[in-house]
Amino acid sequence: MKYIGSNVKRVEDPRFLKGRGKYVDDLWLPGMLHLAVVRSPYARAKFKVLSDAITGEHAKDYFSPNFFAQIYPKERILPLGQSNYYGEPIAIVLGRDPYEARDMAEKVEVEWDPLRPIMDPQESLTSEPIHVDVPNLVYEDSFLYGEFREGDLLKKRFRYNRQSPSPLEPNAVVADFDPHGGLTVYANTQVPQVFRTALAVTFNLPRSRVTIKVPDSGGGFGGKIFLKPILMATLASMLSGKPVKYIETRTEHLTAAVHGPDRRYNVTLHHQGDRVLGLEVELLEDFGAYLHTYQPLPILRQIYHLTGAYEVKFLSLKVKGVLTNKAPTGPYRGLGIPPAVLVLENMVSSLARKVGIDQFKVREDNLIRRTPHTSITGAKYDSGDYLESLLKLREEVGKGNRGLGIAFALEPGSSLAFQTLVVKSPRTPYYEGAYIKMDSSGEVVVSLSTNTMGTGHETAISQVVADVLGVDMGSVLVRLGDTDGPPGTGFYGSRFSVVSLSAVYAAASKLRERMAFLASRLYNVESSQVQFKEGAVYSGSRKLGTVRELANAAYNRSHLLGIEMGLEASVILNSPNVDVADQSRRVNFASTYGVNAHAVLVDVDRETGEVEILKYVILSDCGNMVNPLLVDGQLTGGTAMGVGAALSEEIVYDADGMPSGTNFADYRLPRALDLPRFHIVHQVSPSPLTPLGTKGVAEGGATVPPAALINAIEDALGTTFDHVEIPITKEQVLELVRKSRA
Repeated sequence: MKYIGSNVKRVEDPRFLKGRGKYVDDLWLPGMLHLAVVRSPYARAKFKVLSDAITGEHAKDYFSPNFFAQIYPKERILPLGQSNYYGEPIAIVLGRDPYEARDMAEKVEVEWDPLRPIMDPQESLTSEPIHVDVPNLVYEDSFLYGEFREGDLLKKRFRYNRQSPSPLEPNAVVADFDPHGGLTVYANTQVPQVFRTALAVTFNLPRSRVTIKVPDSGGGFGGKIFLKPILMATLASMLSGKPVKYIETRTEHLTAAVHGPDRRYNVTLHHQGDRVLGLEVELLEDFGAYLHTYQPLPILRQIYHLTGAYEVKFLSLKVKGVLTNKAPTGPYRGLGIPPAVLVLENMVSSLARKVGIDQFKVREDNLIRRTPHTSITGAKYDSGDYLESLLKLREEVGKGNRGLGIAFALEPGSSLAFQTLVVKSPRTPYYEGAYIKMDSSGEVVVSLSTNTMGTGHETAISQVVADVLGVDMGSVLVRLGDTDGPPGTGFYGSRFSVVSLSAVYAAASKLRERMAFLASRLYNVESSQVQFKEGAVYSGSRKLGTVRELANAAYNRSHLLGIEMGLEASVILNSPNVDVADQSRRVNFASTYGVNAHAVLVDVDRETGEVEILKYVILSDCGNMVNPLLVDGQLTGGTAMGVGAALSEEIVYDADGMPSGTNFADYRLPRALDLPRFHIVHQVSPSPLTPLGTKGVAEGGATVPPAALINAIEDALGTTFDHVEIPITKEQVLELVRKSRA
């Protein structure tokens, strides 16, 4: 049976459907205590904790690391005497159960002296420093690619508001520190190996003495790349001498965990007729009060998509990143790309309206015609026929419709090579390892240290291994999420099918070669003639035996056959197509580049400002698909997330630093009734860089909808925003209606 390319049902689903999943909150360790957090009710304030609690005084020398920024404020696990954003942890308490811990937290007395917060990033540029050791302007950079060509001008402003990743399961951790045995952490993090290093650095522990295990996890979307909960639980375990569990509440997640990017753009597009010459982009980035562990990578990753799939002659990007008294921003599905897709794709559609042609035609005239292609930014587009994708999208959505929005994005798969734009050492740590073993019964165990967040990784791995080894999927057991397993760098950046699954394929192929060699000795045939299918061993059309018999011989007859005992293989692969930034700051931003092109039809109520989605078409080219059903699931969920970002999801702070959207009554995730049935169309352009021809797919759905929907609204009203803000509100739509009437 051929599993690769089939719509195989997910092997992990039965345990979830039967309630047999094991999450962090299901774990219990002897003597375990429960942690609750005392948080700041002010955006900026001096404070003094008057009750018995764990405070910054207990953690003076422990700081949360940043691996990428050159200038950043030192963020303690708990601050010393001053809070800098609403919801910042200022103390922690421990109880025998979560209810006792929360009651204790409410009783902690704190003396507060509120200070005036700095909430406007523009004001922050000229205000007194929030932190005494660094200026508010912590990041300033400029990038110039290609050759400047002046043309006719089209100018717009963009505002992309903060959003919350909002996974089904918030952050959760159990930390168990043993001064003799080391630190063991159970957490639903997306990057266990990276945070293993971070914990070792923070607490001055040998990396070999730190273990992170990731059980089942309910979603991530960047929100699980958050070190603070793990640091707090570890500190509490070290001080108490007992295991400590912390389960983040929904309100804590919305107000004080990772937020998506907070950006303001001024954009000038240079054009000659309908041909895009280049863009000048000025970006003001609001980091919040501290720099997240991964900042400023979300800024850098967007660069390639400010030119996207078009033959653009130049790009100028000037960035200022400042501190304010808000929660830190960090990774959010797409890692900084959704705002850039909005900027480029809205400017292209606005150009079409300016010169009087349709949105498809302007893209057709500007698209890159051949791949592989190296863009002016250094991005190496590996495969795809962009014009064919555009024409297919047009065919699917239909012609002659008013209220049509199009957005065309290239989804990056794996690699963070663009970190060398700011990190001076030429490091490219984007590897993943896989270990595979067949035991004497013919059962196969596959291990990776990376984990899954409900994305079907166990299924895809089982499909690949079963096909390569010629066994049934039911005989493959997948173990994920343990830093004591093979080396790896985690679950992020649409990298699983690019590097993780490639490592699995390589390890399985290596094991298959060993099995063939063993069969040649056992059955006296040429190893090149050996085949494995449906659990049996063949030489040509002749069946020699079963895989189970072969496996048994590997362990129980190896000494008689004169071979090394056992059947196992391991592989460590780096992301393909990786380089470092050159002297012109050109760099390849990803390993592979898929296509996510969306077309949406909307109806706008000119009296209420309501936007109704009539039809939504998604065209995806993610190379060869191991399981199309899993791909469609990723595209559907991602697009739903993107629609929410475009039309309703928003965390806004008032002048005093109080955030809106502190629970799901106020933070408006899209409901099933708010969403159309997505029509998904696939094209297949295999990547030449991965052994299975796969590319990334998990982020593209979420990156494109804001651009497609804004373009559709503008098209429906026959006019253009001067200032585009995400999410778009009814008030903004009505203002555009008034403009169209005028």
